[in-house]
Amino acid sequence: MIPTGAEAAEAIKARGAFYTPDKLTRFLSGWAVRRVDDRVLEPSCGDGAFVAALVERFEQLGVGGLGERLLGIEREPAEAEKARLIAPSANIRNLDFFDLEPGSVPRVDVAIGNPPYIRYHGFTGNDRNKALARAQAQGVELTRLASSWAHFVVHAAAFLKPSGRLALVVPAELLHTDYGQPVREFLLRRFPSVVVIAFDRMVFPEAQVDAVLLLASSDTTSGLQVIRVRDESALVSLDLHSPTSGPNGHSAARWSSAMDPVAGQIYADAVATLGAFRLGDVASVDIGFVTGADAFFMLSESEVREHRLPREVLSPAVRRPRDAPGLEATGGELSWLLDLAGREDLDPATLRYLAQGVVRGVSGGYKCRVRRPWYAVPIPKQRPDAFIPYMAHLGPRLIVNRLAARNTNLLHGVALGRGAPPVRALAVAMCGSLTLLSAEIEGRAYGGGVLKLETREAERLRIPAIAHERARALEDKFEEVDHLVRLGDIAGASCVADQVLGVDHETVWGAYAVFRTRRLGRRRGLAS
Repeated sequence: MIPTGAEAAEAIKARGAFYTPDKLTRFLSGWAVRRVDDRVLEPSCGDGAFVAALVERFEQLGVGGLGERLLGIEREPAEAEKARLIAPSANIRNLDFFDLEPGSVPRVDVAIGNPPYIRYHGFTGNDRNKALARAQAQGVELTRLASSWAHFVVHAAAFLKPSGRLALVVPAELLHTDYGQPVREFLLRRFPSVVVIAFDRMVFPEAQVDAVLLLASSDTTSGLQVIRVRDESALVSLDLHSPTSGPNGHSAARWSSAMDPVAGQIYADAVATLGAFRLGDVASVDIGFVTGADAFFMLSESEVREHRLPREVLSPAVRRPRDAPGLEATGGELSWLLDLAGREDLDPATLRYLAQGVVRGVSGGYKCRVRRPWYAVPIPKQRPDAFIPYMAHLGPRLIVNRLAARNTNLLHGVALGRGAPPVRALAVAMCGSLTLLSAEIEGRAYGGGVLKLETREAERLRIPAIAHERARALEDKFEEVDHLVRLGDIAGASCVADQVLGVDHETVWGAYAVFRTRRLGRRRGLAS
């Protein structure tokens, strides 16, 4: 049930409370609860959506009332009371799940629910320390970058009988994030069968988070299976034992490629055949600067002239990806960064401009008021050789930094190391279909179909081997490919690059299109 009315949306988001549609709760309850004497743990009752589904499921099995069959945990008192009203006979406790000792209650047959999704920057202090300790007690070392759901998954499994079943709604981050790898390893170690059900349309559009269903059990010994369905309506007729949903991998490294086994195998074969290297093998990728007030610190050429700012206090910078639409950042697309870090004895024009910033309240913004002085934007010492947009819709592109510009955090800076191909050759190669496919597998999809690449994910991008002669041929194609990219013809640019790289364009592009089509159809009504 999606909350409305008195409960503020921001408060809901802060505690990760995105409530679960009935089709999901019924499917998971039907799969997990199989006998009248099954004991069930719901570690995050929320508004009681799963409690209601469990009541319905046990009624189907011929049981009236949950009684001691359900142990429900809910931290928020008002939410716990909602669950009690739905199932008065159940054992609903108002406490923090991470305060519950696994040995303090009888082991259960089923752990079911939708754990809170709180990202690491909101999951702090004692709450995070307790959660980390609970995961560690199960032999899982989570980092402080892990979101709250990861700790819930591990701690919930600690309450299960050896043959128990885990039935949870979790973010698709389970499939691909670095911090999720210990969870993936734990699941494959703990359960002979791990089934992940992914949706081609978002089931939590208001949360802008891609969700999957996690079904872990001892039902089979098939290891990992990733099954794609159109939306939650398809769960009614889903056959988990269908030959089309057979096992497609046992690796804990990343499960993204298992979203489509055929396309994933094409990727693996192409990487091996083409001798593909990772971008991180030849370059480092780092985040850009954060001003805290781009409208003040990032100026156009006309604004520089208007305020008569001297050139020595300015640095050229790319503010956002659309300011560099091709494969090269040129002068006409740049902004000017007010670069005052380490500067003293400022000129009168700059002082007047800073005074305007104080009057406009810029100096009181969070990022500014914690800096000393407030106007000194911290900038990496090294000027990058190129940029990669942090977020994109069609895929990554390497933007050559011809004018030694700086970059905001909407783009990553790429510094080439020894042995790296020429930057223009690398830019053309990364337009190829293998790198585009790699981005779909290594990156992460967010609401509206946007593809996000964190720095480490960008460093994992695969690129076909580039020998000396091939590098020269790629450089010769730079102007043509740059023109195609500026026109938005990503397919054409990829085809040109693939011809030089020796890539089977039709096959690899087809695999990329499978992942891209699913990602761009994330919002309801967009999937075909």
